[in-house]
Amino acid sequence: MSRQELADACNAALASRYAKQGRRQRWAGLTEKTLGTLERGEIRWPNEDYRWALCTVLHTDVRSLGLYIDRPANANDGEPTGDTEPDLHQSRQKATAAVLWRFDGESEPPQASLRDDRFDSPSGWRTWLRSSVLGRNHGQVALPIQELEAALLRGNLAYQGARYSELRQLSAIIGGAESLFAEQPSTVDISRVARAASGAYLLASKLAVKLGDGELAWTTADRARCFGLIAVDPALTAIAAYQTACALAKQPGRAAEAEEVAVAAADAIARDRLHGTPAYLSAYGALLLHAAVAAARRADARNASSHLQEAESVAERLGHNSNELWTAFGPANVRLHQISVAVILRDNRQALQIADQLDTSHLPATLTSRRARVHLDLAVAHSASGKSDPQAMLQLLEYERLVPEAIKLNATATGLITQLLRRERRSDTPGLRALANRAGVQDT
Repeated sequence: MSRQELADACNAALASRYAKQGRRQRWAGLTEKTLGTLERGEIRWPNEDYRWALCTVLHTDVRSLGLYIDRPANANDGEPTGDTEPDLHQSRQKATAAVLWRFDGESEPPQASLRDDRFDSPSGWRTWLRSSVLGRNHGQVALPIQELEAALLRGNLAYQGARYSELRQLSAIIGGAESLFAEQPSTVDISRVARAASGAYLLASKLAVKLGDGELAWTTADRARCFGLIAVDPALTAIAAYQTACALAKQPGRAAEAEEVAVAAADAIARDRLHGTPAYLSAYGALLLHAAVAAARRADARNASSHLQEAESVAERLGHNSNELWTAFGPANVRLHQISVAVILRDNRQALQIADQLDTSHLPATLTSRRARVHLDLAVAHSASGKSDPQAMLQLLEYERLVPEAIKLNATATGLITQLLRRERRSDTPGLRALANRAGVQDT
């Protein structure tokens, strides 16, 4: 919000309050100039109505806003005093720290918050993420570019490690990136800011895909693409196209479109003059892998195999297992996708054979989520015959051990647990009901 927008919102809130109370307006109203004096600390304790309006519009309290009475400590009027309240600069510093605490490796934020029940279910997560992306974040301040980039680094590491609880400040990161881009300080390269903003929306798109919200995943991927274009970064634009394909794949009947988007973006980046660099090869390979998965979902084994073969060739050119642009692309990831494609095509024997030759220790240590995915695919493969439920159960338990926070959010995992419950033989699958309880799956 600009100062004028905040002033207008506060004045509207006050007008509504006066009308409900049958009062006539007492003050001339907040102005942009008044808010400037508050931000600079020239006024530290506005009148009660203005304090109420600011707290109401910004969904906070006077302490968080850094407002306090600038008078001696012995002034006993029931209001907080200057001796006990921080100044405005300190308050803003604390607010920034609260935004970034989860990305600094701390176990609790400054002033630890109470448990939030919204994050106990996929639907709660989806509601929160939609509000974070589509809602209006009142009073969001721009984050310094270095802090924004550090937050994105830790956020992506948290996502790839399936530590989703560490992503609850994503809305503040998006708001901070948008605000920084809008302000465009002369000391910061606008392309750098645009790359950071694109990265924030890419992270949101990944989480939306994980939560099964294809529509929101598409919206955030499109915003990431726009910022990628502003940054003039073809590789970043290609990753945004990858997320667009992932978003389409989450929507019923749109696998063909997902494949088309991935193939078109792969063709575009293959023609770029920087195509031989690790980042571009990784983006190219990741797009081919998604195209293979999308083709498999259409039961097109021929195209799926063709895309996989080309991705394997790209991985050989890259020469190692990497994590450029957070793609996790490399030879090991190609093998993981070969297993996924085989499972989707219901060639479970082939999936198990590939798994026997796979060594996931070659993946970068941070890719816990990708390493765990193979256990979920193998659980599906074992359960397909209906005669290997104990093996499926063991794979599910290993999946949960590696990524405990993912067991509730992954639709494939919860669907498989439901299937095993329906045909359960208790002597064969000990611990299944306990696993179902941890995953939030109801026994029907």
